[in-house]
Amino acid sequence: MPNLRDFERRLGGLVEGLFSKTFRSGVQPVEIAKRVVREMDDGKQVAISEVWAPNRFEISLSDDDAPRFQQIEAALVAELNQVVLETAAERGWGLVGPPEIELFVQHSLRKGDLRVEASLVEGEQKVAPAAVAAAAETGRTAELLVHDGGDVRRVALDKELVTIGRLPECDIVIADQSASRRHAQIRTKDGGSTVTDLGSTNGTKLNGQPVESRPLADGDRITVGSTVIEYRRS
Repeated sequence: MPNLRDFERRLGGLVEGLFSKTFRSGVQPVEIAKRVVREMDDGKQVAISEVWAPNRFEISLSDDDAPRFQQIEAALVAELNQVVLETAAERGWGLVGPPEIELFVQHSLRKGDLRVEASLVEGEQKVAPAAVAAAAETGRTAELLVHDGGDVRRVALDKELVTIGRLPECDIVIADQSASRRHAQIRTKDGGSTVTDLGSTNGTKLNGQPVESRPLADGDRITVGSTVIEYRRS
């Protein structure tokens, strides 16, 4: 399932960085995504000319597992919404409303247990299969994973120009003495992103090679001083 591989990759920076120790046992994020996809399949309804899949999912976790998801809940919900859209688009299903994901704590569940209840909840307007595909494509975004020591920061590329450097005015401020005050910039336009060195003292590297200006591809690693910044396109 390509959309589940994308889900794992998009959340990977968080789970493997800040929360790697937290997620060594118990329910894993990808398990939730797999259950959501399964519930979509099991709960779909066949109409005269279209198939409608569930769009609301109530996810119940145990007392042990729920706290581990609190710090990434917003990111998890956003990614699960995208999984719903991509799965529906992949399989030609429609949705009776936009995706809705909600997490709950269920005291009767044991650590590692998971319960997902799916339903069709009508929104103001149904989302036909063709519109689902368009919505899934629109939901694709670009972001940077800034590897800062043992931590990983996620920065959405939600504007055309993002600057990187030590100055407080930079969009991405890095406390790295080998980086210049205004070291590099990322320009995102027309669905693509480009990294450009801003005349820094130590230069900017892309996948280990010095670069002045170069288009970025998913998974590229930018080195600013001694800081590694990963480009992700989803």
